[in-house]
This record gives sequence, structure tokens and C-alpha cells, in this order.
Amino acid sequence: MTPLSSYPWHICGVGAIGSLWASALSARGSKVTLLLRDADQLTQYQAAGGINLLEDDRKVHTQPNALIPDTPPHEPIKHMLVCCKSYATLGAVLPWRKHLVDDAQIVLLQNGMGSAQALQRVMPNANIYYATTTDGAWRKGPFNVVRAGIGETFIGCFSDHLLEAEIPSPVQRLLKTSKNSHCLKNTPPTPLLNISWHTDIRTPMWHKLAVNSVINALTAIYQCTNGELIKHPQARPRLEQLCIETQDVMARVGIVPLAQGLLNTAVRILQQTALNKSSMLQDCQAGRPTEIASINGYIIAQGALYHLPCAGHKQVCEDLQRAYALPTQSPKH
Repeated sequence: MTPLSSYPWHICGVGAIGSLWASALSARGSKVTLLLRDADQLTQYQAAGGINLLEDDRKVHTQPNALIPDTPPHEPIKHMLVCCKSYATLGAVLPWRKHLVDDAQIVLLQNGMGSAQALQRVMPNANIYYATTTDGAWRKGPFNVVRAGIGETFIGCFSDHLLEAEIPSPVQRLLKTSKNSHCLKNTPPTPLLNISWHTDIRTPMWHKLAVNSVINALTAIYQCTNGELIKHPQARPRLEQLCIETQDVMARVGIVPLAQGLLNTAVRILQQTALNKSSMLQDCQAGRPTEIASINGYIIAQGALYHLPCAGHKQVCEDLQRAYALPTQSPKH
């Protein structure tokens, strides 16, 4: 088997998920390079001494190489993993564009949809893949991450010219090393990456988008945890309306519905994650931009193609902007 180190990965976006993947790949022997925003982030990385991951009371410390745009990589970038917020994709990737090979393999591991289309327009020859994960992780501080739960990650093709292509070798290698390999032979335990190839990646992407669209914005509007949202007297009818609208759009787009229905799935997830704050609520409370344009905005834009009004989704976008004085964001197609 080709060694994992034969496929170097450049990781753009090192929040909780990006740091988790960088740690897991580095611990498995892959050559990982972090593509940081600027000198300030590089200083934070150096102060942390690398990436510190806490998993099941076990600490994993790795020290991948780190670069900023002013410091070019030693070799062309062939394989890039993008883990930043969807709205920041172009701003994060384009500073490295001159170092990317023309047909680079770029995996987008993020919430929301629409960023792949935007990236493909400016990099038409790039081989773009979507990834979606249920891994749980949160940041204690810069480059200090706690793994909250082991989930499942699906990877599949986005670029049209790849739909009939074979699984690329670097992804094949990830798949082979991820399955049932919480630790490698003769090495200390390493973080598990449970990765599967999906021949129709749109389906799990849409399913995750659907759940996020009916939960995240409402928790931010009502400033509540996931569990509190279920009990909020004004939230339940809005949750039900969002579910109906989202399912209507999914049906028109041709997406297989969730097996248990969107409302039942959303309620189950809210119950299972009752103490959690959604990432959108955390972003709003911290004064950061949100991903609402690539979540609810994407559903609105897709619904408009079929003359579906999506009034509930439009209202949560307006309410969120009003509550937090957020800048206006355009829906993503």
C-alpha cells in the first residue's frame, strides 16, 4: 500500500474540525501543512507549540508545518482540505491559488452549500470534492481542541468532470486507513477518522443542510441551547414551518427525504444535543459572521428556481439580521 506520507495534505482553515483532521492525519504519518491566514495566527500556533487535541481523556500533540501566504510552500499544492466557514472559502483559498497545481484536488469539509460552485467558477480545472461530517469537536483556545464525539464523514465528487471518475488515490488512501483503525500497528493510539466514499454526495450534504437550516437560525434568534429550543413556545410552529418548506425544496431538487422525516430527525437531534449551543448562536454572540447565507439562503435560492416562496426561511434571515445587526448577505446559488 502506498504510504500515507506520499500524499501531502495542505489544510486551509484550522478551527475545531480543521485542527482535528490535521492532528489525525499527522499522527498517522501524513505530511500535513497548515495554511494559516496571517502572521498573527502563525504566532498563536507557535505559542501553542502545535496542535493539542484532547480525546477521551487522552492528549494527542502534533506539530504540522505551518505557512502564511507570504511564505510560499516548498512544493506545489496538489491536495487541499478546506475546513473554513463556507462564506470564507474564496478568501481563504485564493491567496494560495498561485501555488496550487491547475488540476489540484480540493476537498471542502464545511457546513452549508454554494461555496463549491463559487470556487469552481474561479478555478475551472480544479477537481473539487464535497465532504460532510458528524464529527464533534470544539476549541478550548487557538490550536487546542476537544473531541466531543466520533462521527462519520462522507466524501464525494462535486466537479461535473469527476462524476464518472475513479476515487482519487489520496482519498482512497484515507478510506483505507480510516476504517477500524483507531490505532496503527506499533504506534500509539491516534484519532479515528471514520471516512466513507459516497457516490451521491448531494444526498448527505442536503440532509445535513436541511437539519442545520431548521435548527441553527432559530437557536440564534431565541438565544437558546438546542434543548431549550424544543420547549420554546414560539419556536415549535416555526420549526415545523421550516421543515415543510425545506422538504418541499428537497423534493423539487430531487433529494431523497430523510428516513424518519425532517421534523422527527430535527427533534431527535435537539434532544440528543440538548446542552449544545449551535455554531450559529456562538458566532452571533461573538459578533462573527454566520453561515446563514449558505444554509437558509441556499434553500431560499434553490426554492426560487421552482417558484417556492420559502417565507419561513426568509423570515428567520430577516429576524437574525435584525437581532444581531448583521450585514446583509446574498443567498448562495
